[in-house]
Amino acid sequence: MKKEFVTNNSKFVYSKNELGYQEVLDDFENASEITIITYNISEKKLALVSALRMAGERCIINIITNIPSRWEVYYGDTFRDKAKQKINLYLSKLNPDRLGINSKVFFDFSNHGKIIMTDHVVYVGSANYSEESANNTEFGFISRDKEFINYISSEVLPDIQATAIPYYEYDYTSLLLEANVALSAIYNIKNELYEEVYRLHDDVDGEWYYYVEHEASLTAGTLDKVVQIVSEACKIASDIYDAIDTITNSDEYATTEANDKYEELLTLSSRIEEVREFDTLIELSQFDSEEYVNRQLQEEYAMEAYEDNLENCIDLASDEAMDIIWNLTQAAKEDIDELIEDLQKFCEVYSSIIENLREREIKKVNSEIDNT
Repeated sequence: MKKEFVTNNSKFVYSKNELGYQEVLDDFENASEITIITYNISEKKLALVSALRMAGERCIINIITNIPSRWEVYYGDTFRDKAKQKINLYLSKLNPDRLGINSKVFFDFSNHGKIIMTDHVVYVGSANYSEESANNTEFGFISRDKEFINYISSEVLPDIQATAIPYYEYDYTSLLLEANVALSAIYNIKNELYEEVYRLHDDVDGEWYYYVEHEASLTAGTLDKVVQIVSEACKIASDIYDAIDTITNSDEYATTEANDKYEELLTLSSRIEEVREFDTLIELSQFDSEEYVNRQLQEEYAMEAYEDNLENCIDLASDEAMDIIWNLTQAAKEDIDELIEDLQKFCEVYSSIIENLREREIKKVNSEIDNT
């Protein structure tokens, strides 16, 4: 395979006793994405790796490297021991957790290419991403050609990553975070729903919540958000089930336990969606007392709502609206309470699903890296 890209917007760099890609390093502080493709990194020095760690606090880091002294076959313990030391060094220095939350590290044991790049400037040449390269005679090109940079990001980088070995065989840290965010969203929407239909009473005798019977306070928007948030949470729960299947190597007991909880969650989700469509909730959430009063004045009381009698007609229409609200709130109370109760159960089951994942080894260094 061979890929080509023609660019005129580049300059040749011949370097000795300094790094030829210093211009790229200087752009780290302005970058939103940094890509390093190298044969090796420095074993003893930390400046270049530290520069990545500083940038990793705020931008995406992509690293692809080989590991010198790592071979497919070892002829004797001396070579094997040397390789293991080098592998452990690379695993330590390039640990994604230390580089930044948006860091991706890959190992390509056939790679000998070198690219040092931000989203603004790129170096392609002979120099590795190591301090020792400053001691060598190196040649390369530096370009700020945006099309060229995009080409490397969209065509070259994915190609290499597709066949390289990722640092982690799996890493479910972000999934765990996503699940916790979803759990918070479920709790919040449950409380929002509760506070729409229940009010806090506070006096000298104490405080308690009472059901609102005199106001059509339930909104369709809140009911829709309930269904949406629950649906999104179920998708994440499905990913958690897949994660547990991977982590446990499809252990029958673990996957059965996880599946039972997931099925319980889906049952609750179906009930929540079903209750949301009950006529009692739809009618209450869609009733607008002000609109009703105005319509009555225009239709039922149009002949009577003259100036001297207007206030009386408004009172009559308002009383009718209050009667409708009272009937609607009474009819909906049992269904609303059921919905709130199901949401609470959903939170409890969802919390147990998250805890099942949290208790496990949610990330694992790829076993293909260390072949000693």
